[in-house]
Amino acid sequence: MEGRRRELESERRRRLGKNEEKMVQCAPSRRMLALPPPPPRPAANQLKLAAVAVDLNVRLRSADMSVTLQERVFRHTRALLDSNSDHNNSKRLNPSQLALCLKKEFDLLYGPAWHCIVGKSFGSFVTHSSDGFVYFSIDKMCFLLFKTEIRPVAVNKSPPLLLKFKTS
Repeated sequence: MEGRRRELESERRRRLGKNEEKMVQCAPSRRMLALPPPPPRPAANQLKLAAVAVDLNVRLRSADMSVTLQERVFRHTRALLDSNSDHNNSKRLNPSQLALCLKKEFDLLYGPAWHCIVGKSFGSFVTHSSDGFVYFSIDKMCFLLFKTEIRPVAVNKSPPLLLKFKTS
């Protein structure tokens, strides 16, 4: 019986040795457990963005946006909040003004059709262009910035049909 058990154990180790997963032996039952491979390391630009977010006290909630654009949004928003609080210590921050400033900044830099929602509590369900969405919070204020696609309106060259009504 003991020989058979050793034989099975060596066969299991031989089979498991071919796998790329690391093995851990549990002490009480002497069973071998397979651990999943470690997750891939984040890219250098992702690490830089995480460091910027921590430095600016930003909590990223969701994003479909390049790292450079996200960093620009974070820095500009933090600058707006800091400049507003420096000049108006007694006055509360105006979310509408913050949204307007962010929208105008991104309209100027990256083309029209940017939309911004700012507040402490809001719900949303939006359709956005690819690589044009970020939702984050700074302190207790939440920010949603997204871009939509602008399509030209098709112009109908023929005049509209006029319906004639019969009058009795």
